[in-house]
Amino acid sequence: MTSSVLLDLAVIALLATAFWAMPALTRPTLPFGVRVPAARIAEPAIVRAHHRYARGVLVAGTLTFVLVAFASAGLRWESAAAFATPVLAAACCGLGCLAHRTVAAAKRSGDWYSGTRQAVATDTSLRTDPVRPQWIFLVPAAILFGITAAIGAWRYGELPATLPTPNGVIVDVARRSETTVGHAFATVIAQLLITVLVGLLGIALPRARPELDAAQPAASAARYRVYLAGVLRLLFGTAGCVTASLLVASLEVWEIVPATTGVTVVSYLPLAVALVAWVAFTFRVGDAGHRLPSEEEDSSRVQRDDDRYWHLAGQVYVNRGDPALLVHRRAGVAWTLNLGHPISWAILAALAAVVALAGFGVIELPSRGR
Repeated sequence: MTSSVLLDLAVIALLATAFWAMPALTRPTLPFGVRVPAARIAEPAIVRAHHRYARGVLVAGTLTFVLVAFASAGLRWESAAAFATPVLAAACCGLGCLAHRTVAAAKRSGDWYSGTRQAVATDTSLRTDPVRPQWIFLVPAAILFGITAAIGAWRYGELPATLPTPNGVIVDVARRSETTVGHAFATVIAQLLITVLVGLLGIALPRARPELDAAQPAASAARYRVYLAGVLRLLFGTAGCVTASLLVASLEVWEIVPATTGVTVVSYLPLAVALVAWVAFTFRVGDAGHRLPSEEEDSSRVQRDDDRYWHLAGQVYVNRGDPALLVHRRAGVAWTLNLGHPISWAILAALAAVVALAGFGVIELPSRGR
């Protein structure tokens, strides 16, 4: 098998592993995006949902891996890989939705919140004394962006008056300058956008509504501080890794280094480092910091049942009565927009406009080809 085939098979295996491990990394009181009291986390319905989901993901991942491996021998590989990855992701998401419905149905039929004391915890110190981002971790991304831009300016400042095309025809650079330079500097623009976006997230996330547990309000607030500080450091470090990968890709596009398998592997190494760091952090700290140690006694209260505001298996949040713009998702180290907030729709409209411009070719996307 070629290196590209092995790389795409590795992506399929990694995707299946991520979906398989996701339920184990989420908070025990949020199985498959359903809010349940701590006393109910070992309910048979929840255990069965976990087992069925895990088996389904393993079967889907194995079948996809095997079918794509065999298909690569008789089909054009790019077509097989491009088709298999989204199908596997959709299948795993479907299994998650089925598990969500199973747990939600058991919760309703068993009336799990009957007799509980529901509450909501808040910590005003997270507003008056928020977690302060360590901006020093974002400096490497800015430096790498500057280096890449400087190399690109040097490379295109040294272009001859004419350039040979792949078919041997000599063309005037002036006729191709706009398209050529715009395409080549797509990686530099991507570096800038990533650095700016991560910087904006560094400002926004400390101001997002904290995820606290009414059963242990003080301990959960302390854990959330540690968790948020770690997320911000990793986010800034990931920006540096992505810009490093784009720097290598730029050198390939500009033909400063040859587009060999070794160079391609080197370009992906920073992304692999970032991925390993995120996985290690998630296993150690947990979703919203729930794996961190706690010495606070249980308050005998349970977190308020707010399932009515969450949709699509706990991935979409809509609450017009909540002033928060960003809220922590119920699964994964991630935040999501409150679609009940009008600013959320303005942000989504801006993103849709960018996607549309990229689709029509107005905005150049990074590519390894010329």
